[in-house]
Amino acid sequence: MSPDGGTLLNTFFGAFQGSLSVLLTLLAGYIMARKCYLDHKTVRDVSKLCTTLFLPCLIVEEMGPQLTVSKLRDVWIIPLWGLASTLLAHAVGWVGKRLFKLPYWTIAASGRPNSNALPLLLLQSLQSTGVLDTLSQPGESVSKTLDRAKSLILLNAIIQQTFTFQFTPSIMQRDDGHKHADSDPESQDRLRPGPGRLTPVVQDQERVGLLDDHDHDSGDTERTGTGYSHALDDIADRPDIHWPERLRPLEKPLKKVWSGMSPPLIGAIIALVIGIIPPLNRQILDQDGALYTSITQSVANLGELFVVLQTFTVGAELAIVPSTNPGVLATSWVLFVRFIIMPAVALLFVFGTAGRGLYVDDRLVWFLLVLIPAGPSAMLLVSVAELVDISQGAIAGYLTIAYMVSPLMAVVCSLGLQVVSSAAGRVSGI
Repeated sequence: MSPDGGTLLNTFFGAFQGSLSVLLTLLAGYIMARKCYLDHKTVRDVSKLCTTLFLPCLIVEEMGPQLTVSKLRDVWIIPLWGLASTLLAHAVGWVGKRLFKLPYWTIAASGRPNSNALPLLLLQSLQSTGVLDTLSQPGESVSKTLDRAKSLILLNAIIQQTFTFQFTPSIMQRDDGHKHADSDPESQDRLRPGPGRLTPVVQDQERVGLLDDHDHDSGDTERTGTGYSHALDDIADRPDIHWPERLRPLEKPLKKVWSGMSPPLIGAIIALVIGIIPPLNRQILDQDGALYTSITQSVANLGELFVVLQTFTVGAELAIVPSTNPGVLATSWVLFVRFIIMPAVALLFVFGTAGRGLYVDDRLVWFLLVLIPAGPSAMLLVSVAELVDISQGAIAGYLTIAYMVSPLMAVVCSLGLQVVSSAAGRVSGI
């Protein structure tokens, strides 16, 4: 049965309060950075700490109990839909880029939602407002429902994180706007060999030696076979370690696999190992287990720091990264994809498939299928822009606007719960 008007109104205001809670957490980080309590390096270090330590701990804590063979059979739709919806959103972003001649970053911004901190904090807020009660299974406490929701969100986050670092850099690096050494204040103080890098007073050919203009020394270069292009490079601080001869064939494949690993993915592998091996599951995840009080509680304490701290640092980073006007057309298109097109696709998908025996009959899973593709783009895009050395200003400007309108997720949540209630009418007992 569809919910009545009063229930829908309560759901909307509950979701709106949850979205407002997220926005206020972002605003706190923004204000602290503007007041110079946080500098750029500190924010980046804290953000890296969240991704490298706190998020893997949260994944082990929340996903370990859910990654049993039987439970994985029930929730396979979550990672599959997360990947499929991301590919679809990238395709829609590409269409907009071709039609409206937009920059390439709009493809990544259209395709990559905030898949961890924002939905996790939103779910916590929905719990406190009572909205999450409507998604609980019969006899399930709301705290258990929240734990299940966190594990499913994190399962999708791992897929999104892996996809982002494998494919997004190659998309965004096609944009113009690469930073040059002359415009980088930090690079002006570095000594670099070659013409035009040093002032004429310093570049005295009789005195400078290694910093000579190589245009005047081509003969020496031809005789030696090499120039001085790497003369001032950093000295390697790691020894050149060779693998044993018997393991040499495995060196390149293993290094390639390791280069594709990320801390969240490693955390997921640890959680999977703990979840599917019964002795480890009992000793680590069972409250009566020998390691629960010491190791498990320590991991849980660290994991609980992630959600609020990551959201706080997102707000701080929006304040610190110099933003520029992203353009009305580019911003409007990406917001249209993130808050209109993808939620509409998700609502249609759940309405057409839920409760028809195609996947598990679970209100929470259905609701998360709506929530996963929706919402503002990931703050991670700023880090990717820095990684591929393109201007971050337009992306930061867009993200500031996107997170300011994030309370629109209240509409998505209320419509999602209505669709879930409608689909539940097809199935008895949920």
